[in-house]
Amino acid sequence: MEGLYFYWITWLGWIYTTFFMDKGKKRLILSFLILLILSLSSIDLLINTYHLNLVHLIILILPFALIVKKTIAQKVYLLICSLTITIAYVTFQLFELFDPIWLFLDRKWMLAIVLVYLTLMLTKERVSRIACLLIGSCQGELLYGFIINKFRFNYEIGSYSFLDVLSLSFIIVFVWLKLEVLIQYIDEMVQKNAKGETRINE
Repeated sequence: MEGLYFYWITWLGWIYTTFFMDKGKKRLILSFLILLILSLSSIDLLINTYHLNLVHLIILILPFALIVKKTIAQKVYLLICSLTITIAYVTFQLFELFDPIWLFLDRKWMLAIVLVYLTLMLTKERVSRIACLLIGSCQGELLYGFIINKFRFNYEIGSYSFLDVLSLSFIIVFVWLKLEVLIQYIDEMVQKNAKGETRINE
């Protein structure tokens, strides 16, 4: 069923932001945005001959707010990173279209893993990773939709299939970031205990 991953992960995200995040403006904004995305996910726009899901447009625009305060050099680097993810997304989709036999696993999981791998390899900072993943994936979906529509195929840009892939990619990156925080915390505790033992021995 298309959209199953999207709805499950999005609702889990809303539960996390509403009940587990610290109270404040950030929690309120994130909870509102998640509910907005859920409520608008079934709305399609017809722009010229292109069918575009409204949520795709929202997700494409929102990440730019995350990088607005970065330096010009950082913005240029993030642009290059997002374009790399865009090219990877389109390449995967075209390979799937013309030679689907090489897909030995669920295509959504395979594409999500590719996007996550590139995101983690290209960027190190948390906000940059999220921004690159969202911008690169949305740009890739947009470009792929333009290419497919040139061949007179009826393709909806930002369909539930795309939202499934994006949701899977996002949750994998989110879990990875949490694991990094956990590992850093454990490392700090180990170093702290090691220093304490050294002082006792002295």
